[in-house]
Amino acid sequence: MELDTLYKTYQPFLFSIAYRMVGTVADAEDIVHDVFLNLKLDTDEIRDLKAYLAKVTTNRCLNFLTSARKRREMYTGPWLPEPRVNYTEQLLDKMITDETVSYAFLVLLDQLSPVERAVFVLREAFAYDYKDIAGILEKTEVNCRKIYSRAQRKIKNDQPVRLENTDQVEQIVKTFINASRTGDFAEFMTILTDDVVLVSDGGGKVRSAINPIANKERVFAFLEGISSKGSFLGELHLVMVNGQEGILQVRDGTPIKVICFALDARQLTIKRIFMITNPDKLKHIQVIK
Repeated sequence: MELDTLYKTYQPFLFSIAYRMVGTVADAEDIVHDVFLNLKLDTDEIRDLKAYLAKVTTNRCLNFLTSARKRREMYTGPWLPEPRVNYTEQLLDKMITDETVSYAFLVLLDQLSPVERAVFVLREAFAYDYKDIAGILEKTEVNCRKIYSRAQRKIKNDQPVRLENTDQVEQIVKTFINASRTGDFAEFMTILTDDVVLVSDGGGKVRSAINPIANKERVFAFLEGISSKGSFLGELHLVMVNGQEGILQVRDGTPIKVICFALDARQLTIKRIFMITNPDKLKHIQVIK
């Protein structure tokens, strides 16, 4: 099979693995590109090409995460994944539609070790059986089962639930947009859980909260404070952030901020607010004028 054909056939699948594993668009693209660039074997001799490519991609991601952990220890403030942003009127391509992973879920995966993350992603997102996972990671099935159970225990209480009623999510997002434009966050306060946490990632490139802000009163004070200083000036667009409604702030044609939420599905309230302001994590976003 020609390399171009291989790339067109398997790139979307491999990117969806890599993005879940590393949490950054550019790095996921680079990893997949390198997989194909270094593919020197006679692919006709590989019995299961898709499984082989998944194995190579997963192991490259593991190597990347091992080195990335050291870099992230020196990162200024909380580290958040890169968001994938589409305007609501844009038609999503098939890969995004079928393989979208919620932003809150990506944040949650960062609590896991690289190997735990690999096992969890392969099992949860792609329904691999333990025999296949063991082959990819060169571990025993028993070991992979234990790793998966450990990963589940770490994040079982925080796993995000995607709401089926998008109108309700859209209304929640619009409440924040209205508050940002007026500076009055009183109504927005009513849809926050008492233990809400706001996490802001500026990466040391722009001013942002160095530590997560916990509880409703502190989040309220923080939002009012940055609003009064003009933090939300510019255009606020209702967009799709990793398949769920969120906000893109644009100023002078440049993406300034992406805001999205993790929701309590039972009470239709917000339990996590994510603000991505690091310009390095926004440069891949295309602004529609």
